[in-house]
Amino acid sequence: MSIIAESTSNKILVNINDNQEKTFFLERAFYKTRQWKTWTGEGFFNLDELTQDEENPKKAKEIFAGDFIDSFSLEDGLYEYRYIDSKIENPKETDYISSKWIKFGKPDCIGYTFLNYKAPKGDWGSIMTPDDFRYTYLWGTDFKATNGVYFTDEQVQFFINEATSYMERVLNITIIKKRFSTQASDRNLKKGIDYDEEESAYDFSYRKIQRYGMIQTKHRPILNCTKCELLNKGGSNMDLLPSTVIDKKQGIIKFLKRPFIPTDKARGISTALGRYGSETFQPHLFYLIDYSAGFENSDEVPEDLRQIIGKVCAVSLLNIIGDGLMSGFSSSSLSLDGISESFSSTQSATSAYFGARIKVYQDEIKDYIEKNKYRFGFLPMGAI
Repeated sequence: MSIIAESTSNKILVNINDNQEKTFFLERAFYKTRQWKTWTGEGFFNLDELTQDEENPKKAKEIFAGDFIDSFSLEDGLYEYRYIDSKIENPKETDYISSKWIKFGKPDCIGYTFLNYKAPKGDWGSIMTPDDFRYTYLWGTDFKATNGVYFTDEQVQFFINEATSYMERVLNITIIKKRFSTQASDRNLKKGIDYDEEESAYDFSYRKIQRYGMIQTKHRPILNCTKCELLNKGGSNMDLLPSTVIDKKQGIIKFLKRPFIPTDKARGISTALGRYGSETFQPHLFYLIDYSAGFENSDEVPEDLRQIIGKVCAVSLLNIIGDGLMSGFSSSSLSLDGISESFSSTQSATSAYFGARIKVYQDEIKDYIEKNKYRFGFLPMGAI
């Protein structure tokens, strides 16, 4: 089930990929109003605001899956489409299938730096948009190479995604929302439907539970935890979720009631029978944890983190676009009948065309990482 929208010079083509035997209601939203309007056969209207005109009543019109051509009252800007099964009564937001924003015509610049971008419904969004770089971070820079080839929005978006992943690794956090499941393949869960990434089971240790009474998840910040069980390979599991408190920012699951407090007799038996003592006598106990980590959508990312990701992306773009504008050129001179003209750029064998701006951005990135590396997590410490 999906919906895809593509823009042409004077219309938007919408494709609904769903059950061909069903009928659906189609809705459209314009980025400036953020208001959903329903297809009536005569155009898109807000049905809640329409008066019941007996001469010209309007109501939602059912459509079938497949192609739909929208040419009704389109103006320059971003549009989003969504559809729902016409048989669903009192629908919720989660019942709709939504498209990504589609750009039509020649809209104003769209992005967080222009204070007019919001993550689409049902989609995580993007840390920044190509317009943020064309007209803010690389303001005054032509995205057209000397051979006439343009640097496309899709290429810019690739570097935005890469910069986001880079900061996830450097700061050891999850930014784009992901669902993590323990031993998902063993539980017959489907990737992309039930989870996004699979994790191995978390080890259980009496000593750690006795001392700390918590689990440090592998990813943070935590959005929600849907399962926390003590997995027993030899029998039934114990549900620990009702007796836990979650520190979402630090990615910590704390136990209000610590599981399995062994008696002195049990400790003695496990020490006597265990090959390496009581600590290795219970290798069949593990934690099974399902949780979501990251930020709910791109709107929730802190502004300072968004800013530094933008600068990381800008460095990559400046390096590539600088070569496209003036590749392998350092200086030139021309002399004719006593008249001379010379030109020298900042580019050389070891210096990029936009070297000064790149260095400023790199210094700011380095300073931010040094000051905020442990802001989102633990300060690693050790003892000898």
